[in-house]
Amino acid sequence: MPGVIEVSPDAPIIQVIEDIILVVECSKQGELKGQVQYLPWGI
Repeated sequence: MPGVIEVSPDAPIIQVIEDIILVVECSKQGELKGQVQYLPWGI
């Protein structure tokens, strides 16, 4: 199963965008396989 990113509908869009960029830039290919990430992290 590939990784999944779930986003809170109440989250500020700028925070979600920043968190997605952080996830993409800081993870290696296949590292998030089988994981679920909940965004935004800062709330």
